[in-house]
Amino acid sequence: MNKTIRLTVPDWQAGNNPLYYLGSQLLTALVPNNPNQKFFTVPITAPNEDNTNLTRENGVTAQSIVKKNLQETMKILNNEQPDKVITLGGNCLVSQAPFDYLHNKYQGHVGILWIDAHPDISTPKIFPNEHAMVLGNLIHQGDKELEKLVEHPFSPKEIMYVGLQKPTADENKILPDLGINYQTQKKIDFDKIQTWINENNFTKVLIHLDLDALDPKLFHEQYFDQPGVTSYNVSHGALNPNEIMKLLNDLSDKTVGLTIAEYLPWSALQLKEIMQSSKIFD
Repeated sequence: MNKTIRLTVPDWQAGNNPLYYLGSQLLTALVPNNPNQKFFTVPITAPNEDNTNLTRENGVTAQSIVKKNLQETMKILNNEQPDKVITLGGNCLVSQAPFDYLHNKYQGHVGILWIDAHPDISTPKIFPNEHAMVLGNLIHQGDKELEKLVEHPFSPKEIMYVGLQKPTADENKILPDLGINYQTQKKIDFDKIQTWINENNFTKVLIHLDLDALDPKLFHEQYFDQPGVTSYNVSHGALNPNEIMKLLNDLSDKTVGLTIAEYLPWSALQLKEIMQSSKIFD
């Protein structure tokens, strides 16, 4: 019998946004109940008034803290030895440890579908937050310090972008050299995904779902729908949630790793602050 575990990874430091912590907690409460899938929570310090002013190390925000979070995640995976892993973030970096672990388990038979508006192949030279470097780390082309933790790096042919939007100028300089197959798109090309799976003889898939790949007009609790913010310096997602549901359903028999990341519950944060303003809760 296959063993599936659920990992709650409330990493907020790699994205330098305390709201990722609450997002992870809420995702944990929202997932369908299954008593056969045991929950594990990576011990990550909750944000508070004293620890949210993070400093850079080697050009990376809170690098040593983020590294420790990854090591704690891998410790759980190595101890439990699951066949399948559901990861609830937290920011995009939470995929690094479980995907590395599962790549070793199914090496040669597994590929990554990276559903994201952004390629996540930055380096410390162009952007300080580690969540934008995670896919680069997984192919040993990201943060030279944290990519050392990836013991089973992927090759470009084992990765396919879904929902990628217009890259930044810096990303456009990096992507061609990495050799990852990509196209900017507003809709999921289901036939292209199936062709990629067949051509590479993948019997297993890992799915990374960054919720900012969704159209912010159709899914609100994400980066591109922050209350009061009207302008962003990067492209927002364009996918329909119904497409994501179809994709997850179509690939359910092949999926051995699923990450849901970058859930930013703006309304829940406002409600939390409203409640905290009343002394009745003291």
